[in-house]
Amino acid sequence: MTAKGLPILTYHAIDSTGAVTSTEPGRFAETLDALLGVGFRAVDLGEWVEAGRPEVDRGFALAFDDGLRSILGVADRLARLAIPATVFLVADRIGLDNAWPGQPAGIPRSPLLGRSDLESLARLGFRFGSHGRSHARLDRLSPADLRDELASSRDRVEQLIGRPCPLLAYPYGAADARVRAEASKVYGAAFGTRLAYASADDDAFDIARIDAYYLRPRAALERLTSGRWHARLAVRRALRAVRGTVASMRSR
Repeated sequence: MTAKGLPILTYHAIDSTGAVTSTEPGRFAETLDALLGVGFRAVDLGEWVEAGRPEVDRGFALAFDDGLRSILGVADRLARLAIPATVFLVADRIGLDNAWPGQPAGIPRSPLLGRSDLESLARLGFRFGSHGRSHARLDRLSPADLRDELASSRDRVEQLIGRPCPLLAYPYGAADARVRAEASKVYGAAFGTRLAYASADDDAFDIARIDAYYLRPRAALERLTSGRWHARLAVRRALRAVRGTVASMRSR
């Protein structure tokens, strides 16, 4: 039985550093092969949103946050397999690196895509969205800075890619009601980090995604391809919520 909803698999770096945000190239290829091997098909996120976020039998979507240059290593493979992917760009960091303020310790300093890279990826069929202007936590910004971060990042991405930028992915997944309300004035939809399959039942400005970190265990890939991952993700969500509550209490 096919699981309800669309798993939006979200990656950052595709490399062998072992960082929490990294996925081994071989593991990435293995995941794609497993999905395609049992009849899954990839959908374009923008088209799926425009269509009203319908149920897609054995569907999945790919997203890459931050716009790290390491994804170029898998770009040709995705193009050959006709797998669409959406890259969420940090607008003011194009051609620089990921050493933005607030970057957690343990994340390697890595180069980001440059303008010529975006042109190459666009020719291969990649799509692009906004991941903020500076990768700031949006829920900590003043009202004026929040409006600027959202609108200017959209405008900059549109300038770079030469087409509309209707999609946003919140940096760190940080989006309270105020952030979501402001995002709705600028974008057509936005994605968070709620660990679940996405569907039309989601708030259009809090669409669920699944970080690739949770695909590391071998059993996770088997659960994904067999449609039995929902229950395990629910357990993961609960554990993450407990950790967040404990961290908040300790910070008081």
